[in-house]
Amino acid sequence: MKVAAILLNFFFPGVGTLVIGKVGTGITQLLLYFVGWFFTLTVIGAIIGLPMSLIAWIWSLVTAATYEEKPMQVHIVHTNANGQVIDPPAGFSDTSLR
Repeated sequence: MKVAAILLNFFFPGVGTLVIGKVGTGITQLLLYFVGWFFTLTVIGAIIGLPMSLIAWIWSLVTAATYEEKPMQVHIVHTNANGQVIDPPAGFSDTSLR
């Protein structure tokens, strides 16, 4: 997932960040990148827009490269045929799954 996020961010800054689940950061990176390129259409805006796009691009690459996947937490609930929660079977514990 990390390699895919880095590659996506290389070509489309912010998209790889969205893929790894950082939605707010990814949308911000996308907006900064495209607003920066929009500014570069004007001569005066290029002074602001080009650095803005470059910063958003570097930020997105760093975000994807430093991402660490968190281990998935699973909570097991034992139920009977009626859907009622019951105690786990004898000799079974959640720690035996680790």
